[in-house]
Amino acid sequence: MDEPEVDLPETDFDHEELRVFWNLARFHAKLNAAPSYFGPTTLESVPPPAWAFGDSAQESDAFVEQVLADERGSTSADAADYAGDLPQVGVLSILCDGSGVPRALVEVSEVAIADDEVVESFRVVYRA
Repeated sequence: MDEPEVDLPETDFDHEELRVFWNLARFHAKLNAAPSYFGPTTLESVPPPAWAFGDSAQESDAFVEQVLADERGSTSADAADYAGDLPQVGVLSILCDGSGVPRALVEVSEVAIADDEVVESFRVVYRA
């Protein structure tokens, strides 16, 4: 699954559907197990970034379906594309389909660097 990330400038990744998804995902993922004692955490309050992957909306939809079927996925890109800011294990993000609809909360599970390529593996934490 080493397709480039979708460039969907017309897709709004900051919409009400994303906020509703985040409210459900953070509850089901148990991101704040002790809110009454410690209060809300930054992770619980601020939604992680949302993204889509593929050359087109159709490829993005197919990628999402494969990730949901396998409960995991991976992406790869040139190391130069990261500008020195490599992904970190444990970081959450929201995987959207080609229409920008949030489909899964994913967590980076492994980051591997081979030659000039970065392979980022992730697992599904919550699915819509």
